[in-house]
Amino acid sequence: MPWAWYGVKTLYRIAARGRAVRKDPDFDPDATLVEERVVLVRARSFDEATDRGEKEARSYVSSPRWVTPYGQRVTATFLGVCNAFVLSGEPGAGQEVYSRTELVGSRVSDDAVVSRLLGREETPRDRRRRRKFDVG
Repeated sequence: MPWAWYGVKTLYRIAARGRAVRKDPDFDPDATLVEERVVLVRARSFDEATDRGEKEARSYVSSPRWVTPYGQRVTATFLGVCNAFVLSGEPGAGQEVYSRTELVGSRVSDDAVVSRLLGREETPRDRRRRRKFDVG
């Protein structure tokens, strides 16, 4: 098979571990982040692209993280899923690097689709709570 470029989407859970050295009203001990990443890989098949994406994901979570303003250590866990998309050409400006489709009932509102796929819009309080994951 010929070589091609693939966009490989991977999912992660990011958490702050350890006892917080300080807390403020925005500190949420239960908050975690979910991260979606799309990386480009060269491969000869979807299986090979997925294998390369999984290898890259394991490398990504093994990288050192940071300490938060609350003194907690941030960790990332690969959720074990990859989804690959073959590019129709060479990567470049305006080139689509990832696409995924799914069937949705016609009665499901556009707002419901957006909320499910992208999450709800963050409130000012959400943005303050997100500080838990800032670099200390």
